[in-house]
Amino acid sequence: MMERVFDSIVHFGRQWEKDVCLAIGMFDGVHCGHRCVLDLAIEKARSFNGSSVALTFPQHPASYLRPGNEPPLLMSALDKAGGLLSAGVDAVILQPFDHLLSSQKADHFLPFLREHIPLLKAITVGENFRFGKNRGGDSSMLVEMGLVHGVNVNVAESLVMDNSPVSSSRIRHALSQGNIKEVNQMLGRPYLVSGKVVSGNSLGRTLGFPTLNVEWSPQARPAFAVYSGMVKEKSSGVQIPAVANYGIRPTVEQQHKAPVLEIHCLEQPDVSIWQEGAQLEMELLNFLRPEMKFCNVEELSVQIRKDCIEARSLFSELL
Repeated sequence: MMERVFDSIVHFGRQWEKDVCLAIGMFDGVHCGHRCVLDLAIEKARSFNGSSVALTFPQHPASYLRPGNEPPLLMSALDKAGGLLSAGVDAVILQPFDHLLSSQKADHFLPFLREHIPLLKAITVGENFRFGKNRGGDSSMLVEMGLVHGVNVNVAESLVMDNSPVSSSRIRHALSQGNIKEVNQMLGRPYLVSGKVVSGNSLGRTLGFPTLNVEWSPQARPAFAVYSGMVKEKSSGVQIPAVANYGIRPTVEQQHKAPVLEIHCLEQPDVSIWQEGAQLEMELLNFLRPEMKFCNVEELSVQIRKDCIEARSLFSELL
């Protein structure tokens, strides 16, 4: 994969040897709306036997322009690169957003791209795309510039679901509210959490519900809640249904601590592979309930049993 991921347009332009249709955007989450832009780029590239290439940023531009006020990201830069390649583009450019880009006037943007990507033939963007210093350029301006500079610029319409455009900010909000079905609908795939199994305090085992404690620190956090889904051990590919709690464990933690992800498998896992150090992925499919503080661990145990029953019922509906 990494041979198709470039760290700047300069390095890309020096190495790429086919005509290029460039899809430009932040693409955080690589959601259904983004795929409209990407699919259009793939279609245009095929029309001239060229390559479809996604140009994006490893960090949100706001992290440079307004440090500390940038939105939390739905995925890491490498996960995004993988998602873009999985969507079908031929290559990805992770272009750092720096002073050069932030200070560049809008009318210099397309000449800048053509200078560094000599084989640039076409561009696709979303209809809300903005570029240049102080976001001075928009998609309409880019279309006009393309006519002048001989670059075919195509604008993909926003994808609307439930009367509102699909956007990364809308997904972040739905995620923070625990609306996991809405999140998955807009992503076009299940929301995925991944991390390494680490040691825990074995409280779940004491309660009769042993858990896998997973090291996971997302920027955009889901609501503190109990979810059901499918968990997979990555090296073996073994996948089983599970219940996950993401939160601060208020019943057993007296002091506020960083959120933790605990996964209880609904089928007995093979302990030889599901152990400390294992890399797991879990698709969150259903919101079961918000995280709650119980009077004691006995009440907590009763509720966990109910959570497992509900999760099994939901899984049986899928069969």
